[in-house]
Amino acid sequence: MHTLSKTLVALSFTLLLAGQASAHDTADAPIKSNPGPVDKLANAIKRGASAAANGIERGARAAASGVERGTKAAAKGIERGAEATARGVERGATATGKAANRVADKIGGSESDKTPASVPVTDK
Repeated sequence: MHTLSKTLVALSFTLLLAGQASAHDTADAPIKSNPGPVDKLANAIKRGASAAANGIERGARAAASGVERGTKAAAKGIERGAEATARGVERGATATGKAANRVADKIGGSESDKTPASVPVTDK
């Protein structure tokens, strides 16, 4: 970025000098139909400085947009992860409860012998 600012300063000074030389030449000489090399240089420098400024502006906007998209994606990822964790905890608790009921039924004694262990137990 430091190099870019040095380049822009150098281009500005060159443009200033070219503009003064061009103004001095046009005041002394009659109106020309074809622009001279100094005028061409001044126009090229103006276009280059404008393109550089435009490029910097577009780059800054693109970077800001990228940061914003990244932030949104990270937030969405965290939200999805939290939801998946909650579902996993719920499923794990349900499975543990069912397993505990099956074990309790098997250990329970003569009544549990009459009912098969494959009968689902509902906690709801």
